[in-house]
Amino acid sequence: MALWGVPRTPVDSLRRPRLSEPLESATAAVTLLAPAGLGKTVALAEWARDTAATGLWVRVRDRDVDGRAFVQHLADELIASGLSPADGPLRHLGEAVSAGTDPWELLRRALRDLGECVLVVDDVDRLTPPAVEGLIAQLHELPALRLRATARSRTALTEPGLAVTLDALVLGADELALTRDEAQSILGAQADEATLDEVLASGGSPLIARALAQPPVSAPPAAASAAAAATTAPARSRGRASDAFAGLLARRIATEQWESRLVTFLARTSVADELTLELATTLSGENADEAERMLDRAEREGLGLRTGSPATGARFRYAPLMREAFEQLLRAEHPREVRALELATARWEAGNGYFYRALVRAREQEDWALATAIVREGWHVLLRNHGSQVRELFAHVSVLTLRKLPLVTMMLAIVYNARRSNRLRALEFFALASYGASRQASSASPPDRALLAGVQAAALRVSGRMPQALVAADRCYDTLRSMSAADHELLGPNEPSLWNQAGTTFLYNGRTELALDSFARSTAVGDARGLTAGILALGMTAGVHAIAGDLPEAAATVDEASQRDWPEGWLDGYSGSFYQIARAFIALEAFDLDEADRRVRILDPHRETIEHWSLLAHLDTVIELLRGNAGEALHRLQSTVRAQHRRRNASGFSTERLRHTFVLAHLANEDAPAAARALGPAHSGSGRGAAVADQQLAVSRARIALARGLPDEALALLGPEAGSGGSSRSRAESLLLATAALAQAGDDEQTVRAARSALAFAADRRQQLALAFVPRPALTELAAVLRRTDAPDLAATVSAVLGHAFIEGAQSDIRLTPRELEVAQRLGSGAPLTEIAAQLSVSPNTVKSQLRSLYRKLEVGSRAEAVTRLTVLGITSATEWTSRPAPRDE
Repeated sequence: MALWGVPRTPVDSLRRPRLSEPLESATAAVTLLAPAGLGKTVALAEWARDTAATGLWVRVRDRDVDGRAFVQHLADELIASGLSPADGPLRHLGEAVSAGTDPWELLRRALRDLGECVLVVDDVDRLTPPAVEGLIAQLHELPALRLRATARSRTALTEPGLAVTLDALVLGADELALTRDEAQSILGAQADEATLDEVLASGGSPLIARALAQPPVSAPPAAASAAAAATTAPARSRGRASDAFAGLLARRIATEQWESRLVTFLARTSVADELTLELATTLSGENADEAERMLDRAEREGLGLRTGSPATGARFRYAPLMREAFEQLLRAEHPREVRALELATARWEAGNGYFYRALVRAREQEDWALATAIVREGWHVLLRNHGSQVRELFAHVSVLTLRKLPLVTMMLAIVYNARRSNRLRALEFFALASYGASRQASSASPPDRALLAGVQAAALRVSGRMPQALVAADRCYDTLRSMSAADHELLGPNEPSLWNQAGTTFLYNGRTELALDSFARSTAVGDARGLTAGILALGMTAGVHAIAGDLPEAAATVDEASQRDWPEGWLDGYSGSFYQIARAFIALEAFDLDEADRRVRILDPHRETIEHWSLLAHLDTVIELLRGNAGEALHRLQSTVRAQHRRRNASGFSTERLRHTFVLAHLANEDAPAAARALGPAHSGSGRGAAVADQQLAVSRARIALARGLPDEALALLGPEAGSGGSSRSRAESLLLATAALAQAGDDEQTVRAARSALAFAADRRQQLALAFVPRPALTELAAVLRRTDAPDLAATVSAVLGHAFIEGAQSDIRLTPRELEVAQRLGSGAPLTEIAAQLSVSPNTVKSQLRSLYRKLEVGSRAEAVTRLTVLGITSATEWTSRPAPRDE
């Protein structure tokens, strides 16, 4: 198989065997380095058409193309050529790279599978320096790979030091310049010595030689006028070569039979980097047959090269100096047409997937409506391959303009947010995007309304403004549901992402059912259209089920997601965060701490920027608590929250969620007062999200009460309808806390009934953590009650988890004086107060006074209640008292 994608060379082009020899050699890297007009591309194409080597020809179309965009271009061409299979490592390269996978590693795997091959890169100097270094690294890693490249300016490939580590060769201007014999061959035998000397004096340019080789004839007046304009036109970036060639072109137009119609066609079409017949027709205004004839003429005249074929989509590309000269002519002769031609080219480029190139034109012409449309259509490609370039492109656009471009501003926010050092700048753009979206929503079409609402929901959520984000998510959800089929088609690949944004916002506002519905719709749309965002939604669905405590559904969704064809790096990257969170919760419920920890550690590279950091912090804490590292768990949790606050990444909602994690950590450290302080004062909100929060608050307060030995208070906090609402996780925790509280309160009959219901529910949801979160003394008492009431199966279930419980009992902020403690220790004996007074050598009135103080501190009203409370607290002797007595004078 020959090289794929080689451009077609002119039929009368000069073959130069002296250049083909080094190109055909086994040298790892050969670079043709010279200014425009010295025939680099033609020489390389002549060799490429004759070689028996297998490989690929690619041209770098834009300037400052980074490694991600370049490897994506290579991947597209390798798959299109059949050199890399459609199911190979490059199949989902874009999505894999967006998840953090190294694009060069995927390319390396594909090229290694290919074996002996040649990669030809035309205009390699348009790559960024890191991208060129990436190419060099491929050559170091793959001995079977050879690189052939052209460049106008120096790169790392042309540095002399490269030869120390790699077999590299540079063919410069001296080697590429025509020899006298080669110039004679182009000019023909009739050429005089003066013409030959002129070619050699120009640097031996084949392009100039071909121009001078044309026979002189009289030119129509219009062509002569155009030629004069070409020499006097101001150029945007003219150099000596460009000026010289412009003069030569003017001479050629003036002395040959170039009708004005052809010259105008060439000038108008020079706006584009490359031409299809369709684009040439659009720009020139000619019909298809006439445009085809003129492109053929341009090729015959040596003005450029064609690639492809009519079957695969032939394209014409002007030689660089030719294009510059005709652009000068266009701006001189038809200055008022330039803007329309630039924008027409931009629309064609966007329609053919060249989104960044199109965006550059729209930005230069300040057509903000077109810029927005390009961002909408090319959102994923621009973010994935051109993030830093987009940032630079809009660096000097005013805030007043950007506030009218919410889609552009949202993209800039995401680009800035990818680096922690730019977090504050990202938040500014998120706020700007939200403002712009809200201003434009009322006048937009349904697809744009959905997009703007999705942008606003994401921007507000990431900025920590959850109530406002929820309003936008509702609007996005309702708009998507009410749109027509035609409107859904207009959203294209953006629709699954919009469902995902709405679903994530619902999740973080406690609306789990709507979140699951949104993710299900995203998966359905993605599956129907073959979009990978639907796979991402499947992972998010698994995570939501696991967070909510619905482990059977989580496990089933994880199994389904595992069988999907995920892009490389997604499962182990940001895109797979909810999938990994689901796997971590599933492992925790089985007390497989190592597996849970492994799943969480996978996401460590994204900790500083990930939106779901609070879920990871919760998992980290629970893992350490179950390992018995209570102090370490609390320290890490506090450090994480402080760090996120410093990064301005700690929203009120994330902090709210972690209040309950702090309760677990403080109770594990036997600090019930700190646990109570973590929850803050009792309050209640409104709405469904607030109701969910209030339910979780009641569960955490009941857990604290049970740890303090107050079962009656725990039951009062949970209420008679304990476990009747909220998520499955909240319900299981509520039911099991209530059951344990009943056991400690001494109601065996109710305890057994409650245990059967609570344990059955937990088993159905495959939850064991809810039992491990019950304070150990209460759990121990529950197991004892179940054993003595002839419920051994239930007792065995509870006893199996006892070893994992990490919250100890007798946690109290009650401080007794030594004398009160002596009285308290004797209350359980049943002795009358006079006997206790005699034992303590004090008067009965003194004991009564101390007893009243004791009742007040214990918050009880009778001796029986006091004995119950003191028994739970473990105050049976001074040596068993776990709190430090207060000073005597307190």
